[in-house]
Amino acid sequence: FDSTRKAAMKKLLATTAVALALAGPVRSASAGTPAGVQTKPPGPSKVEPRELEMDDSRRRAVRGCPVGYDCHERLSAEMRRFELRQFRRKGSPWIESDSPGAKPKRRFRRKVDPVKLRPDLPWLGKLQMPDIPVVWDERVIAYLEFYKNDPRGRRIMAAWLKAQGRYKKMIARELRRARLPRDLLYVAMIESSYDPTEYSRSGASGLWQFMPGGGRIYGLQINRWVDERNDILLSTRAALGYLSDLHDRFGNWHLALAAYNAGYGAVLRGMAKYNTNDFWRLLDYENALPWESSIYVPKAIATAIVGNNRAIFGFDNLKDDPEVQWDHVDVPKSVRLSVIARAAGVKTKDIKALNPQLRRGRTPPGVKRYVVRVPRGTKRRFATRFPQMRGDWDDVDAYVVRHGERFEDIATRFGISRSKLRQLNGVKTEAEIRGGSVLVVPKVDKSRARSNQKKANDDLYASGYPRGTPGDDLLVAVPQKNFKVPGSKRVFYRVVSGDSLFSIARAFGIDRHALARWNGLDPETHLQARMVLQVFASRRFNARAAGIKLLDSRRILLVQSGSREHLERAEEMLGRKRVVFRAKKRISFEDIGKRYGLGRYDLARINRMSPSTVLDPGQEIFVYEVSDPKASDRAKEQARKARKSRKHKRKAKPKRRRPKKKSAAPSKSKRALAKAETKKVETKKPETKKPEPKKPEPKKAAAPPPDGPKAEGS
Repeated sequence: FDSTRKAAMKKLLATTAVALALAGPVRSASAGTPAGVQTKPPGPSKVEPRELEMDDSRRRAVRGCPVGYDCHERLSAEMRRFELRQFRRKGSPWIESDSPGAKPKRRFRRKVDPVKLRPDLPWLGKLQMPDIPVVWDERVIAYLEFYKNDPRGRRIMAAWLKAQGRYKKMIARELRRARLPRDLLYVAMIESSYDPTEYSRSGASGLWQFMPGGGRIYGLQINRWVDERNDILLSTRAALGYLSDLHDRFGNWHLALAAYNAGYGAVLRGMAKYNTNDFWRLLDYENALPWESSIYVPKAIATAIVGNNRAIFGFDNLKDDPEVQWDHVDVPKSVRLSVIARAAGVKTKDIKALNPQLRRGRTPPGVKRYVVRVPRGTKRRFATRFPQMRGDWDDVDAYVVRHGERFEDIATRFGISRSKLRQLNGVKTEAEIRGGSVLVVPKVDKSRARSNQKKANDDLYASGYPRGTPGDDLLVAVPQKNFKVPGSKRVFYRVVSGDSLFSIARAFGIDRHALARWNGLDPETHLQARMVLQVFASRRFNARAAGIKLLDSRRILLVQSGSREHLERAEEMLGRKRVVFRAKKRISFEDIGKRYGLGRYDLARINRMSPSTVLDPGQEIFVYEVSDPKASDRAKEQARKARKSRKHKRKAKPKRRRPKKKSAAPSKSKRALAKAETKKVETKKPETKKPEPKKPEPKKAAAPPPDGPKAEGS
């Protein structure tokens, strides 16, 4: 019976230790100020950053109970707190295992006394314990040996401890404020090496390596201008809120740290699979926890031990980095960090280092005031010089992009080139800009903005296919021209870069499959810019309130896809007319195309036939004939090819006769040619009386006739 009572008492003390620690040490506080909360903000500035607006409904899923409630409240909770506070043993209430030198308390299959576990490492018995629970597992000791004896481990730990000096006081202050164990600051050490700009391949970022979804749950803003996961102070507050919620769910820091690394869902699945809530038991089971989590908790314990025992590990002479200190100042609208730096009298890189959450080199547009950090001691100078530099920062406005609004239209409206607008907003590709995005734009007066907007609208309605001229209506082809949906109104939306069927349907509050049916689309295929969709929205739909830019129905020329009206109007806008060609003899597509300035592949595409088709007499096809070469570049080029083909045909016959001419001399009459021939003959006659024919003269001895040579010559 006595042993049973003792076991029950030990269990009671162990289970209530966490509750006492959560309550934290009692501190003196002024009236109306709860213990653990500072009465003055840090630093000389009275400007405080905004309070985080956490998602309590989603935090409930993380904690396992509503925010503001004790997840493990018991009837005797107040009694336990009293007993532990009144009869509290020396040492931190967070330590689950006995301190070195005391009688060891055994856990499940693990020795508590590190010296008994590793007699060859007597220095283990001299260690001062951190205020997070310590269990002497072989993984913990392996990390300690690595940091103490291995040159690689010593280099890593030296770099970590050195960097810790930058944010150690700030994190410790926030831990006191949240009433959490001080040595949780080593979680940031193993997460990011105290680098607020650290970014992992999995998408985690910042000092505490938040994933985007988790960051948003705990109030961190993440958009194209700001990523508060990289904010030194706000990310720390969010991380401590997350760790506190995880501890409220599990009631154990080892499970809470494992859940911080792997996600609380992964830990819950392992616990349900093996029906245990002992973290160290889960390490012994196959596929209970991710491998990374199985070493994450021992690593956190080991780094905390090293941090509390620098001399034993040989880091007592290490010089920490100087503490990062700042003042808070607030600035209006969107201000470049270079302007803030000049006003504070420091370098731009100093402002960037204090504000790593700012992604585009300036404060975000669309907010009236934004709190910026400047180096400690520069606030007064900033307050004096910043108003004097109004011309450097009061030249821009913020503009909220509407769904369906082209980037070039925004540039035209504010009298700036597209490239300059991209540069001003740090935009690499225009697909980054979606409906609801906030852009920095130059300031323009209202009359100029209206004039520029008219130019943008004229270009918008002329930008369809085929492209028209300013003042033209936009040709839009739909599956059914007279289709209607009862109880709704038809509006027209122009697709811009980055749009998807899902994003458009969400903006209108309709089903994406219905949107696909109305427009004859494949719901699984990407949309392309310049497409125009017909949307049947509610009669109460307000495009301005929804932040959507619609096309003016009065400037829409609606036709049915593939109809005769559609084809003829489209070609008319290109400066061509659609005509029927009837073959009088066998003729190929290539020969037909030459007459009209088209290729055989053009005719094949128009008539959906093979490019090698040869028409028989009487067969008909469609061809596009140029009617106005000035209407489009395509018509101009086609007309040029047709003229060239006709010219080539006229010159074809003379070219075939040229090789038959004997000389390039000018042509002469028959009479002149006859005279020329006569002269040639006369000039050649004396050549026949040359001495050569007289060679047989030695035969005169035979008494030839006296007139022989003359006759022969004649």
